[in-house]
Amino acid sequence: MKNLLFLFATVLILSCCSTDDNKPKKPIDQLPPATQTGANTAGCLINGEAFLPKGTGIILNCLYQDGLNFGLRITENMNDTSRSIYISTLNQNLEIGKIYDLQEYNSKWGQFVVFTGGIGKDDYRTTLTITGELKITNHNFSKAILSGTFWFDAVNSKGEKIQVREGRFDMEY
Repeated sequence: MKNLLFLFATVLILSCCSTDDNKPKKPIDQLPPATQTGANTAGCLINGEAFLPKGTGIILNCLYQDGLNFGLRITENMNDTSRSIYISTLNQNLEIGKIYDLQEYNSKWGQFVVFTGGIGKDDYRTTLTITGELKITNHNFSKAILSGTFWFDAVNSKGEKIQVREGRFDMEY
């Protein structure tokens, strides 16, 4: 009977342990692996913290229209706040191994937008002097798969900066 009671107590204690204990401690380890299979994954670090698609609605989206216009959106919807990363290129045929400078808003850019309570908005963008890079690591046109990496710095209208690092995506479009 003592053994049964001990076993029950052990199981009860172990079942109360948080699953967060199994979560990687380092933010970089929380990002998805850099794959090239169309796994529909993406993530990055924002100011050193892991940023992944999370919540309800469309939280991860990739498009490549007419072989010229590329867009990637990663969104985290939590409570009344929505945070999104955007990477976009216009009128650009994407090539494997080529690095694309993320700069001005009208051709190739990186952006981080925060909506709070459905009304507040904070918009950080790359500029001619505050820049980043997009690199395509795989493009399987016949299977409509694009994979790559990105990083960028961005600034809002108040001059506050953010750093987006270790960005990666492996998406069907």
